[in-house]
Amino acid sequence: MTHVRSRSRKVGLPPGSLVGVSEEHASATRIKTFTYNTTDWTEQDPRTMAEVPPVATCERQNDAPNILWLDIDGLNDTAIVHDTGERFGLHQLLLEDVLNTDHRPKLEEYPDQLFVVTKMLSLDPETGGIHDEQISLVLGKAYVLSFQETPGDVLEPVRDRIRHGTGRVRRSGADYLLYSLLDVIVDNYFLIVEDLGRRIEALERKIGVRPGNEDLLTIQEIRSLLITVGRYTTPMRELAGRMNTVQTDLIDKNTRRYINDLQDHTVYIAESIGTFRDMLTNLENTWHAGQNARMTQVMKLLTIISTIFIPLTFIVGVYGMNFDNMPELRQRWGYFAVMGFMAVLAVGMLVWFRRKRWL
Repeated sequence: MTHVRSRSRKVGLPPGSLVGVSEEHASATRIKTFTYNTTDWTEQDPRTMAEVPPVATCERQNDAPNILWLDIDGLNDTAIVHDTGERFGLHQLLLEDVLNTDHRPKLEEYPDQLFVVTKMLSLDPETGGIHDEQISLVLGKAYVLSFQETPGDVLEPVRDRIRHGTGRVRRSGADYLLYSLLDVIVDNYFLIVEDLGRRIEALERKIGVRPGNEDLLTIQEIRSLLITVGRYTTPMRELAGRMNTVQTDLIDKNTRRYINDLQDHTVYIAESIGTFRDMLTNLENTWHAGQNARMTQVMKLLTIISTIFIPLTFIVGVYGMNFDNMPELRQRWGYFAVMGFMAVLAVGMLVWFRRKRWL
């Protein structure tokens, strides 16, 4: 679900002012650190920034490069964000962007740092909706900082790779860690797009067999979800492209190959979203065509019934006139003759309609 963030609390403040997220999105701030190299790793949950190891100790340990991943969940405590900026030399405008959680995905260059803003998307298993959350990433020489709005994310696969030493994370630098975080975020885009694709296929089968009024609402819901994913996919593609071309020593040329693959993934997702939008448009047209066809059938049936009853109504009207000189009214067979004639007339018209293939 997409929330509208208000910036009213920043109105009139000077640039670089640190203002926490609004109360309805606030959560307690938690800190987690991973310090690792090719042979060892440590995981800690410091309560303050004073307990986080200095950057200098993260560059080398036991003659092996040492990488620090500092993950901050919850942005309501601006003091921790400020202390993080002081510890790692972050620009005030960067910290301001961290706290403004309504940015589109982007990449900014700072001295000795790269600043990346993107969106984590996850499916709500109960409602089928999409939850979006901004994550801000800072790449330094031997560290990556991540700032999230709320606890809970899609980054657990990266944490497991660090803990178990699988993949290339422990054998690579901080730039590869940044790539890994972005890659798992984009992988979750894949899961959402695949889920929406399955919903569209199921809806396509249902509309083809037994369309209902609720199908149009389902089409609108899926279209809204596709718009949500597409809103972040296109900027994410631009972000990956810029990461691949930005002139900086923080990203190794070997890592750029993986970033190029990341860009290909975002292109594929964007193309899939476009295809699904076209499919939804066709489904909506098919649904409207089916509704029009059913309405036409109903009107056709009502017209035939009206046509049959027009002569019958005329006959009833004639014999409903109050004239004295109507001889057949006084005949014993008069009622049965008229009713029989009306029945033969109705059946004859039905047979004629059948031959004309109007029924």
